[in-house]
Amino acid sequence: MAEHSQHSPFPPDMWVFPDKPGISADVEEKRRTLPSLYRTALIVTGVLAILGVVGFILRVSTDGFSQHGPWGYYAAMFSFVFLVTGSAPLFAIAFRITKNHWRRPISRISELFAVLGILNVILYIPLIYALPPINNPNFGPGVHGELAIRRTLWMEVPIGAPHWWNLLGIIALALCSLAILWLSAVPDMAESRSTATGFRGALYRMLSGHWFGTKRQWFYQKASLAILGALYFMMLIFVQFLIVSDFAMSLIPGWKDSILPPLYTITGFQSAISLTLIIAFIMRRRGGYDNYIGRSPFWSASKVQLGLTLLWTYHLFAFFITMWYGRLEVEQNLIKYLIFESYTGIFWANVILIFFIPFFMLIWNPLRKSDWGPSLAGLSILCGNLLFQLRMFVAAFNSGDIYDLGLSRVPPPVFPDLWDIFIVIGGIALAAFVYLVAARILPLISLWEVKEGALYQTKDRLFRGEYMVLAKPE
Repeated sequence: MAEHSQHSPFPPDMWVFPDKPGISADVEEKRRTLPSLYRTALIVTGVLAILGVVGFILRVSTDGFSQHGPWGYYAAMFSFVFLVTGSAPLFAIAFRITKNHWRRPISRISELFAVLGILNVILYIPLIYALPPINNPNFGPGVHGELAIRRTLWMEVPIGAPHWWNLLGIIALALCSLAILWLSAVPDMAESRSTATGFRGALYRMLSGHWFGTKRQWFYQKASLAILGALYFMMLIFVQFLIVSDFAMSLIPGWKDSILPPLYTITGFQSAISLTLIIAFIMRRRGGYDNYIGRSPFWSASKVQLGLTLLWTYHLFAFFITMWYGRLEVEQNLIKYLIFESYTGIFWANVILIFFIPFFMLIWNPLRKSDWGPSLAGLSILCGNLLFQLRMFVAAFNSGDIYDLGLSRVPPPVFPDLWDIFIVIGGIALAAFVYLVAARILPLISLWEVKEGALYQTKDRLFRGEYMVLAKPE
């Protein structure tokens, strides 16, 4: 239990105590009467998404898919959207398995990113045509040798590798995340299916018709969430490994690195928790959810955020030092290409945004205890993540002859044209637009989890101080 009084080092709104009987009606009213900020965001992201579609069409009409180089910025955009939105559901999964109480009011924020799994499948399809084949087209049939195929993780090159295997992985990931969202939202949909009208009412009745809230159903629901959550975690790591290996590492000849995949995954975790906190901050400050979201989720999540920031820096150092001490020509060229010469400006901006700014913000206790401190650090992390994707994937798609044995020269940087800018901004805006539409259908607060948490907590007085008393039923 933690102290909660005027003499406490914690602010008075660190923990909130929702009114249990009125939670459902209040959240439904907030969903129905959305603030003007939501409508503005919906219009802005919709317009930017249209610009992204225009940029994509013009890119196809001018360059086609005969060369993969012009698609570097599209690949970076896809990687950013996939990495962040694919990792986001893991926030709710991990902290539900570890039985954290503070995550209850913001779990649905991260789970709702499951709807973007469908968008990730659609965004990946053009990359099937843009990614070059593994077999060297300059070599005829039956010819063998080191230059006959480019080096990838697909040693035996099964049929459809890497394009269709990656697609199957992304589809499986999307289906698993949607199943988790459905299981989590079923109690809320069942509660509202008799009052919801129109499309929402039909959807709720179709997806929750079997749910009556029996003890047996609650047991199976929580057990299924745990099993699917563990499966999703394993699948997510594997699919992220495939994407960064096939669309970054294998396109730079001679790049062999065991550090990049975990660095890529940690970047996703770091960005996912940051984006969840940013949305929670907007809901708390501008959406009227301050009665459900106190400062406790930000304070608790910021510790994980700080740990991931330090872990990201460790892997970046390991990534650099391995090639630095290797001293091979291809390794030296890789360091010059990705860090010291061609993309040095983006690299240092990446490090400042994703490490230095969040680190010095999150080690300061007053900022960690606020709601805006971890959110601002999260915004910096997201910007740094975008630069990380641009540096890795644009460089990989424009490294030169991908069928060479090694990177024998340092290629120049490739800057975006107008269509690239449209594609990157429009793709991110499209993801935001889909999420906003999904938030109109499902509430951004998990009603059953908030109600359950409200039953476990109360405020009591001891001597001169008030304390939060938290039950641990499990």
